[in-house]
Amino acid sequence: MDDNDTDLIPTEETDPQRRTIILAMTGVVSIGLCALFLIAFLWFQPDETSLFAQYFPSPTSTIRPTSTPAPTRTPAPNLTATELAWQRPAESPSLGTLEDAETALTAGVGYIENFALAYPDTPEVNQPGDVYIFEIFLAASEPLLWSYGWCSTTQGILEENFSHMRVEFLINGSPEPLSNFVVQNETQADDSRCRSFNGLVQQWPQGVHHLEVQVTF
Repeated sequence: MDDNDTDLIPTEETDPQRRTIILAMTGVVSIGLCALFLIAFLWFQPDETSLFAQYFPSPTSTIRPTSTPAPTRTPAPNLTATELAWQRPAESPSLGTLEDAETALTAGVGYIENFALAYPDTPEVNQPGDVYIFEIFLAASEPLLWSYGWCSTTQGILEENFSHMRVEFLINGSPEPLSNFVVQNETQADDSRCRSFNGLVQQWPQGVHHLEVQVTF
């Protein structure tokens, strides 16, 4: 036998060592893949109670008060070219006094929305930025009640709501004094508590007029 043969490793000893190395490498790769999968799961998991959310919480947005109303969330109506080019008329409808509104309520004068040609789709729960447009046609000038109401489940919640609300009535862009509106508090059949503002529009000059009720929270 050649002396150089003493440096060779028998095949029987080499194969177990190779298998051991392969198994060890396979285990390391498997553990690495499991770790990557776990990190990815924690990273993309939407649950705020996840471990990643606890140790790496996302910043919370700060609510900033604003004096401008939020953008409308409802689709804009299909306005005609005349409506898009609307300009304030020389004469605007006139709002009566508080006493005029009280007399109209007692006499059962009709409400403006009763003359609407089209009613907007109104959800059960209003959202900030919602806009509801009523298209109304009057063949002749006549006194009509103009109102806005808000309801809540209890009187306490109603008072709390109105402490954070500002209701404004505008005729052709000009604000009308809220003191000319009768404030009514009523309990509905379902025991909900409601508050409404009611004013009387006395004269309707010929033309296209915009009456707006803006509610800011």
